[in-house]
Amino acid sequence: MTQLDLFADINTPDEPPRPKAAAKVPATFANPKPAVTPPAPAIKPSATPAPAATVRALRPRLPANPHERAQSLGEAVARTWHTQHGGTAIEVPIGIVAALALIRPRDLKGPDLAHQILAQDDTQLIQMYREIWARHWIQRPDLIDRARILHEWVNDDDHDKHRLYVTRAVTKAALHAGIFDLTGHDDPYFRAATDVLSPVMALTRSSGAQAGLGEFHTPWSVAETMGNILMAEFSLAAKGDMAPGEHVHDPACGSGGLLRAAAQSMRERGIDPASMHWSGVDIDEIAAACTAVNAIVWGLGPNVTVARADILTHPNAVDEAAAEARAVIEHRDRLFGRAAVIGAVRKAQHLLEQVTKAA
Repeated sequence: MTQLDLFADINTPDEPPRPKAAAKVPATFANPKPAVTPPAPAIKPSATPAPAATVRALRPRLPANPHERAQSLGEAVARTWHTQHGGTAIEVPIGIVAALALIRPRDLKGPDLAHQILAQDDTQLIQMYREIWARHWIQRPDLIDRARILHEWVNDDDHDKHRLYVTRAVTKAALHAGIFDLTGHDDPYFRAATDVLSPVMALTRSSGAQAGLGEFHTPWSVAETMGNILMAEFSLAAKGDMAPGEHVHDPACGSGGLLRAAAQSMRERGIDPASMHWSGVDIDEIAAACTAVNAIVWGLGPNVTVARADILTHPNAVDEAAAEARAVIEHRDRLFGRAAVIGAVRKAQHLLEQVTKAA
């Protein structure tokens, strides 16, 4: 396919993430530390102005209300999926939006990335999605493996004409709804301004399916209030801000909205969320997959564990998920170790051939 040279480099450390066992005493949204009533609006100011103060100046493309834009995006994607008879495989439209959320233009002043994507033919479009997931699996195999349900369909050997048509239609809907205005920023603070996957998941899934799963999407306003309360409780209990290595856990995480709110509250206090440990559990496979993708988009850092389980019957779900993540990373390392050996052998053979020819 024609190479799109517009994807931003994935900014990750050279050393791959190696998830550790979860901290033994996490602070949870469901079970926070002993309740301490925070003083009314008293929020400790950060050493530097909160990013929100300059958000419009720094990123004029960020919508005035990102949550409303995310809702509109979800409505556009869901409407397209259902009117074009996409069927019950809602992991397809959610996976398309998730993949688009993982990329961003190299140069905001350069060629329009949305136009470049839609200029591809159907085969190239599917190949693009394969490459997006493959590149991110190399960097974060632990999280991309947890999100497997969102990208397994891309690797099907044969995509029928209708699947190709609907994939293009959903891609076009997401792009025209402005997904890159929400997720196409270098700074994770702006990428985490809202959750683009939650509305898509809620609106593509039938109300009956949501009821069967006991699924309830926390409104963004409630999530952000809870995130601020959690940070205030930490500050009061510790007589200061959170220290690196603290553990934030949500036992019913959905697509990760409460984790996002906590991370944004940290950033507004001058704390780097990537220095913390994060974990979330959800019984719904698609919701857990969305949290895994969002953890990358929102820049939560290397110490993120997402489990798909019923926390009531699997209290050790986070530890088990962390062990699974370590196994996936080791598998990735073995594959790339073999690739490095093969590459070295081929290079040596090439040099030998060159010497032989010269002789």
